[in-house]
Amino acid sequence: MKSVKISTVQFENRSGDKEYNLGVIEKFAAKAAAEGVDAVAFHECSVTGTLF
Repeated sequence: MKSVKISTVQFENRSGDKEYNLGVIEKFAAKAAAEGVDAVAFHECSVTGTLF
């Protein structure tokens, strides 16, 4: 059986700033890939952000 390495990421996103949020996601994903991670999970609304 092959092992799968999974990572989770939570960061303070900027509501409505998709460009910034996607840039942060890209950096975390690249770092995870460099460390041999197979899958990365980000928190809900990490791309668009949301105000409560």
